[in-house]
Amino acid sequence: MIKNGGTTTWEHWNGERSWIHNCYNGIGTWFYQALGGIRPDEDVPAYRKILIQPQVPQGITWAKTFKETPYGKVVVNWELNGKTMELNIEIPVGTDASVVIPSGVKKYNLDGNEFNLSGEKSTVDLKSGKYTINYTF
Repeated sequence: MIKNGGTTTWEHWNGERSWIHNCYNGIGTWFYQALGGIRPDEDVPAYRKILIQPQVPQGITWAKTFKETPYGKVVVNWELNGKTMELNIEIPVGTDASVVIPSGVKKYNLDGNEFNLSGEKSTVDLKSGKYTINYTF
């Protein structure tokens, strides 16, 4: 496309039809939405509340992701060491976040303090700030 003067993603590789087609641009969202797990809460407008639930593909042991929102940058960096996950999270001022802890995990550490998960609750609710969360599968 570039060799043929293209400055956008074309609908077809050979330049037929639309020369400004976004069907291939969605791959970028996978990095922060799936790998980083950064998604807006569908019940709250415009990233006022964020859901954080990183997906960990087999063979991937770390990710550094962020998403610019109307309130500032959301950062989710994680590293998997064996069966221990460490998440470093930054939530901008004016937003809240819920971090989903995988099923089967009974306790987690938040900034060095240990907490138990009880009953059906499998999320950690956070206000704006910087946090470190650890848990073992």
